[in-house]
Amino acid sequence: MFPLLGVLLSFLIILGLRARDVDFSVALLAASAVLGVTSGKPLGIFIDVAVRTFADPATLNLCAAVALITVLGYVLKETGLMAEMIEGLKGLLPSRVLLSLIPALFGLLSMPGGALMSAPFNEPEAERLGLRPEHKTYINVWFRHLWYWASPISPVPILAAGLAGFTLREFLGAQLPLFAVTVAIGFIVSMGFIKRGGDGAAETNSRGDAVRGLSPIVATVALAVVGVPIWAALVVGIAMAFALKRVPPGRALGLVRRGVRWDVVASVAAMLFFRYMIIATGSVNSLLLAITGAGVPLLALLVAVPLLIGVLSGTPTMGIGIVFPLLLPLCGAFGVHLVSVIYAGVIAGYLGSPLHLCLVLTNSYYKSELGKVYVYLLPSVAALYLVAVIYHLAMNGL
Repeated sequence: MFPLLGVLLSFLIILGLRARDVDFSVALLAASAVLGVTSGKPLGIFIDVAVRTFADPATLNLCAAVALITVLGYVLKETGLMAEMIEGLKGLLPSRVLLSLIPALFGLLSMPGGALMSAPFNEPEAERLGLRPEHKTYINVWFRHLWYWASPISPVPILAAGLAGFTLREFLGAQLPLFAVTVAIGFIVSMGFIKRGGDGAAETNSRGDAVRGLSPIVATVALAVVGVPIWAALVVGIAMAFALKRVPPGRALGLVRRGVRWDVVASVAAMLFFRYMIIATGSVNSLLLAITGAGVPLLALLVAVPLLIGVLSGTPTMGIGIVFPLLLPLCGAFGVHLVSVIYAGVIAGYLGSPLHLCLVLTNSYYKSELGKVYVYLLPSVAALYLVAVIYHLAMNGL
């Protein structure tokens, strides 16, 4: 009974502490402590789990990748390469494409507050096309989050693949069709309110600015796709950005130091510690017995629980950090598509959550009404999640 209570209590502790704005890494460590104490194992389990977590090369690689992702975004912003790139693209692309591409580019970098950063860049074109505040908000939020299904430099799929034990290429390979579905949904919905749009008025330097700004991102993604370790690919991208803007070594070191989000890195390390604690205690076995004894179908849990946690967490990393360690042990010998059902639920819940920071910030910037935004956003999320569940279950043979 105690191990079962420990699992449930640890889950409630994470949600309760986050509701009080306690750092996610602290909440995860508190939950891990509860799991360890209620498991009935010797207290030496904490040392064993810590050694297992931090001696695992996957932990070091994952933490390094996440740290460098935040650095790349910060460097592109602070050196002005991001602004140059967007100004260049404005002279090259049709309005419909430009409006979706700008938030997508900021989303690719996973920068904190990125939704608020892309909103001003989109506003002049959106105003020219006569879009209402809810239209601007929908476009900025929806297209910012394409990369959960495709980007090898997004911390979210990197974390999910790492926790589930898949290579990033294998995991993203299973998600790629949903990238196309997300783009299609966004364009279909936005066609209802973008009635007109012209081509970009090309300037002589537009192509050069766009190519220069994109090159560090393209190089990083290309290297990651061909199998270069993600942290190494990111180092190349950051170095390219410094070289393109001729940043002196002293300033470059300062940008790297300021660009690391240590709170994000700590959260990743705490998630992995939490995962290994669940494995070491075996507490989830008690949860599995209770669930199967109550006659609850496993598939119902895999569909409903991640969606709920995605809504309540308000961040995909937090949702994955909670759900993956708790649900994956229930799945036995799982394939990538079964894990992807859980992943899709967290992402869909997050996209539609009123706690979603990108939605809150964009809604505030454009002064839109949330109810009017949801007219477009919720049907889009529902359609995406339905397609995702059907696709992954069909690929899993269920």
